[in-house]
Amino acid sequence: MTSKLPSAVVAPRKRPLGSLVLPVLALLIAGWLGVTNWAVGGPLITVHAQEGHGIKAGDPLRYRGIHVGAVESVSLEPDLSGVRLEVRLDPEAEALARRGSRFWVVRPHLGLDSVQGLETVVGARYLSVLPGPDGAPPAEEFEALVEPPLAERLEPDGLRLVLEAPSRFHLQTGAPLSYRQIQVGVVTDVELASDASSVEVSVYVRPEYRLLVRENSRFWETGGIEIDLRLMEGLSVEMESLRSLLVGGISLATPEDGGQPASDGMRFRLHDDAEPEWLAWRPTLPIGADLAPDFEHPPLERAELRWKDDGVLRRGRSRSGWLVPVAGGWLGPADLLTAVSTAREPGATLEVGGRAALLDGEPDWSGGGLARRALPLPSTREWVAPKSALGDARDCLLLAGGGGALRSLAAAHLTRADDAWRVADSIGFGADWHGALVLERESQAWIGVLLVDAQGARVV
Repeated sequence: MTSKLPSAVVAPRKRPLGSLVLPVLALLIAGWLGVTNWAVGGPLITVHAQEGHGIKAGDPLRYRGIHVGAVESVSLEPDLSGVRLEVRLDPEAEALARRGSRFWVVRPHLGLDSVQGLETVVGARYLSVLPGPDGAPPAEEFEALVEPPLAERLEPDGLRLVLEAPSRFHLQTGAPLSYRQIQVGVVTDVELASDASSVEVSVYVRPEYRLLVRENSRFWETGGIEIDLRLMEGLSVEMESLRSLLVGGISLATPEDGGQPASDGMRFRLHDDAEPEWLAWRPTLPIGADLAPDFEHPPLERAELRWKDDGVLRRGRSRSGWLVPVAGGWLGPADLLTAVSTAREPGATLEVGGRAALLDGEPDWSGGGLARRALPLPSTREWVAPKSALGDARDCLLLAGGGGALRSLAAAHLTRADDAWRVADSIGFGADWHGALVLERESQAWIGVLLVDAQGARVV
């Protein structure tokens, strides 16, 4: 009996549909995450650097100490001239990718007067950025700086000057600019003039100190050590500071008649030493970033009262001061707005802004050394300001002229005397400040008027 051998039937194995769901779902999630990350990521920029200094992919880009992006790749330039960094910005930091932005690699740096980047000794290197000017167009490629920019510590409202010197005076970038041994600025650059005839030292003055610099200010070099050996007095060694010894230094002085405030780009001579009289100057100058550079000045006008004595000699006399246009006329010192009883006919003439008017009769109002009078003279604009009571002594600002004459007066120099503040005799005010307006420093509210006479100065 012959039996049939069994034969296998080959058929594809049916897999349950559910076994494919998990891999497909994983692929979809991975794709979605990739697309989402690409969509929400900021722009990709290229930074060209001379040296990499150990920076690598994944190292952060920082601005003001916080993470604003990351280095995606680091490679050599095709011609081997430098390093190419591809940097991805965070979406909220997209504005950093604009023309004028400056990038540099932060690394440990030991200088004569400072130590920077110590956090990178044990940690990773990172890129830092200083954004370009507001309104600059977008950019995708940048050149990295070799050294950190000094400008990252400067504010835009500061004052920039150029000092001309016969030599470098061993000044270095970062050297301090001082006023009464208080640092008010810094040296930003030292280079030869375009014709190589002198050295040009660029300096920056902080916004709160820019009004210390006037047309007649003086600058001199204070770095190094001054040694004086005298037979009877022994050895004398003078040094401004250890920092000025290492990187140099510059000092600044301004006279009482310093002139108009300095403007950006103004040039001064840098002297090798100070004249003795410079060290004796003691002007009262305002400081504070709230006063620079666009402090609004009232429309003060210079006034001069002229007359001739009604006597045998008939000598010509005059007195001058400042007036301000207010509602109802002109306000100022009473001795400028009151007719002179001893004047020869036709009387005293008051000249304001190049136009003259004859004073006749009494002013419309007077009191405490002040007066208000209507005059047939045009004014530029009527000054309206909040009036504050004299009250206790406080820090003040004194204004005279068309914006140039601005002085500060500390409360320590004021003493209450009846209905006025008497100014200390050590603070000199000449006759050219007679009638200057006095404002409270903090609120800039109008407090009173400065009167200057033979007895001194007072605020009423």
